[in-house]
Amino acid sequence: MRLAERARNAMRGMIQKYGPNFAKQRLWDSEFSAGRWNCLETTGDDRVHVQIEKYANRGAILDLGCGPGTTGFELDPATYTAYTGVDISDVAVQNARRRAVAAGRAERHEYCQSDIVRFVPARKYDVIFFGDSIYYIPPRSIVPMLERYAGCLTERGIFIARMFDVSGKHRYILNTIEQNFEVAEKWSSNQDVTCLVAFRPRVAN
Repeated sequence: MRLAERARNAMRGMIQKYGPNFAKQRLWDSEFSAGRWNCLETTGDDRVHVQIEKYANRGAILDLGCGPGTTGFELDPATYTAYTGVDISDVAVQNARRRAVAAGRAERHEYCQSDIVRFVPARKYDVIFFGDSIYYIPPRSIVPMLERYAGCLTERGIFIARMFDVSGKHRYILNTIEQNFEVAEKWSSNQDVTCLVAFRPRVAN
């Protein structure tokens, strides 16, 4: 990789994780508009939606970092009653809304443009899902953010996070979750590189 390209990627990563909201939104809007994330409009091979359905309790699902909303469209309609998708990119949110109309799910799907660290839910959820979006949270903000969202879980509610690669520099995210929360289940694929973890706040003794 050329030095200039490395520098651009490093700057991009800094903006995505640490930049002010307007800079993050501008970057993500630009990339979604340019088609960089068109791959997110197709179903992956790890069937994340099956694990979400398992815990949905025919209730509400919050998808933080929803992109074009693909995970919401994969869900069996019989397993949930409401879905909220949140993404910092207005381009992604508008795309998700159009797809919800085309899929006949506009009545039960809502979408909000927001930085997921600062988003304030208006209700409680049975599943709060991070689909690879937790990478973009500053390390020191992960636990405080999860603790805040814990107050938005129903009594039986659960977090589910998908991490594409926990074999290297992102391993700290899984370690942070395991050290601070009660892990209910963990699934691995792609030779234990991709990880999906379901977890809850720890119950005080």
